[in-house]
Amino acid sequence: MTPTYSREQQIYSLSFSTNSAFGLSWPQSDCKSGMAAMQSYVTKVSKDVLAQTTTLIGTWNFVWGPVVYAQNPTSNSVHADNTMGAYYNPSEQLLVISIAGTNSISTYGWLVQDFSVNSLVEWESITGVSYSGHIAKGTSIGLQILLSMKDDTGNTLLESLRSYIASNTIPTGIEIAVTGHSLGGALAPTLALYLSDKKATWDPSNKAQLSTYPTAGPTPGDKDFATYYQKQIKANKIAYHSKYNTIDVVPHAWQRSDLAQIPTFYEQHIKPSSADTPNQSILGSLVTLASFIAMADKIVVVPHKNPYQQIQPSTPLQGTFDNSVDLKAIAAIAFVSALNLPKNLKDAYLPVISQFTRFVAQAATQHTTAYYPLLDIVNFMTAYKNIINNNKPKDSTVLTPDELAIKDTLKVDLNEIEVADLVLAYQQNKAPNDSE
Repeated sequence: MTPTYSREQQIYSLSFSTNSAFGLSWPQSDCKSGMAAMQSYVTKVSKDVLAQTTTLIGTWNFVWGPVVYAQNPTSNSVHADNTMGAYYNPSEQLLVISIAGTNSISTYGWLVQDFSVNSLVEWESITGVSYSGHIAKGTSIGLQILLSMKDDTGNTLLESLRSYIASNTIPTGIEIAVTGHSLGGALAPTLALYLSDKKATWDPSNKAQLSTYPTAGPTPGDKDFATYYQKQIKANKIAYHSKYNTIDVVPHAWQRSDLAQIPTFYEQHIKPSSADTPNQSILGSLVTLASFIAMADKIVVVPHKNPYQQIQPSTPLQGTFDNSVDLKAIAAIAFVSALNLPKNLKDAYLPVISQFTRFVAQAATQHTTAYYPLLDIVNFMTAYKNIINNNKPKDSTVLTPDELAIKDTLKVDLNEIEVADLVLAYQQNKAPNDSE
């Protein structure tokens, strides 16, 4: 059966499918049962995805993994800090390595792998290639985690690739596509370059052609790294297919010129409520964003200079402001406003936090679900969501990214509030700066 999806759509579908542990945790009192349950869950979801979406993405076989990594695997509650899997489609002669993005509840993912950009690591120290620039310390940590992961056979990804490539069932010219979204969008091109630089160790007969399909990835390295990478692209050692949403915050980190664009993303929709109140004359969220931008200039290793530069070419996808998500945020704000809070708290707190909530909810959406139509994988993601719901741990609730953002900022879980209550609150006490 010929799949409905194109080769590229299949790759992006597998990219998102690796994020099945997003927002979930597993309790354990014996230092091991939670890890086993989490690994079992992620494996089961992957099996169901490959079995139930063949009409869309075709027939795929497991090559390695998927494998889940937890930085603290013996804690009382475990969650995924990294996930990666490899799959092969014989009819397409395509092997996809899929890397998960940042887990919303992974402090290690956020603080270490995403935000450890205050120092750089020489690429030469990782692969032995001279004059190849530097990558962020967090990216180097993430890469080392991926390279050290082992599946249930005890093999690392490279060991399995070596065996798989050496088998007679794999034709010369097979494409190995490394893909990932968000954190995975930074790690995917980095791993692809590692595979290219170390190709002789796992593909001595040079059977494979390497490619990478990152989406929404932050900048993994400095200008020299980008220059070195682009030389590999021109030399046809890696086919580079990066894409990003133009109003997504994440791929605009960490290059200074990109960071400067972030505060203007939603200014036509989330406007100050009054020109007379200086604390509302800009989006409340810009307090955080201004600090974020200032931090980005200060945390780099070269004083007064931000060395980060995105790899090019990268294809922009024109994002669209999501009004339905904004209305969710407005309704939640109205619900909080309708509560019996002291007037001075409402006056000081709500105007700023409302803007911040709307911005963060929009940013969360633009970084995640907005990519489904942009990449034309809506049908797959609908099937994937059903698979997740059928497999999720007992009593767990899977929130959408915007709902999670609202819960984190306002402490309001939209799933626990009757829609009628939200509508009533919205009608009786509209949120500041509500734009019809």
